[in-house]
Amino acid sequence: MHPESIEAIKKEPSTGEGSIEQVLLDPSINRTIRIVMYREVDMETCITAILEALEPRMNGDDLDKLEEFKKLNPTDAFLEGAIIEMTVKGDTLVYKNVIGNVGSLKSERFAEAVCDAYYGAEPISPTHKESVVDGLS
Repeated sequence: MHPESIEAIKKEPSTGEGSIEQVLLDPSINRTIRIVMYREVDMETCITAILEALEPRMNGDDLDKLEEFKKLNPTDAFLEGAIIEMTVKGDTLVYKNVIGNVGSLKSERFAEAVCDAYYGAEPISPTHKESVVDGLS
């Protein structure tokens, strides 16, 4: 979490888990989601999994952003130890792919979908969400 985001969380009237989860769903609270590949995965498999998690959360809006996101990635495999970073800043996603190229997408719906995919009721990685909530608690 970015320092200003942690300050926003501290200012919440309740520091309970529900309050933190609500803040995590808000794309105006800047954060970077860093994914480290623990094994080699082909790009198509990895990006398809991310897109399949995002599409239903977008409620039919800005679906062209899914294809834009896909194009931000190289066609090579994601090697073990490769890192991708998704920084949510309001209605903008800044994306750093596995070879270090940086691109961005501007879409409030896409940013909301990313937040929901990682911090919503059915997160992509429940252990990630739990560790962030625990850390912020």
